[in-house]
Amino acid sequence: MAALLANLFPAETRATGMAVGYNIGVAIFGGFTPLIATWLIAATGTPLAPSFWVMFTGVVSLASLGVISRKLGLR
Repeated sequence: MAALLANLFPAETRATGMAVGYNIGVAIFGGFTPLIATWLIAATGTPLAPSFWVMFTGVVSLASLGVISRKLGLR
């Protein structure tokens, strides 16, 4: 993952770009996960509802990899 992120940014802004991109992703998908999981359980009434959040984040991750692979010319 570190090598992939390093190739996304030019050398002049590599450290800042990697740090900002990684930390925003962790804050959004990691920080809000307990709140979203609790809300999903309350809204649906099933304790399996947080699995929908996991599936959603998986789809977002795959879409992100598709965009990144096009940017780096891997297709």
